[in-house]
Amino acid sequence: MRLADAPTRARILADLRALTAFLTRRPEVPVPAIAGVDVTYFPSGAPSGTDEAKTAEIDRVADLLGTRAAWEGEHYVAQHRIGAAAYRAVAIPDHAIAAQEAVMGYRPNIRP
Repeated sequence: MRLADAPTRARILADLRALTAFLTRRPEVPVPAIAGVDVTYFPSGAPSGTDEAKTAEIDRVADLLGTRAAWEGEHYVAQHRIGAAAYRAVAIPDHAIAAQEAVMGYRPNIRP
């Protein structure tokens, strides 16, 4: 995953603040009770591209967030949640990606 440079990061954060301000100014705009906003980072495992590199990156981000990473099924996750908003760093091991790709390979042949 390509990371945002400083100007892009500033724009994304400004966009999130602008959306919050817009919805605050417009209480007539419906917001569902189960709404949420997640900013999710998927490390590529660079430079080595290994599962170990990806999980090490999640551990590094967990330290920055002041939390611990944990396995959620096949995903290794560190997150900082504030109510309905969260920053999540997620590593998906290669075997889980391969399994999903194998399942999705059948998709064109299935007709409901």
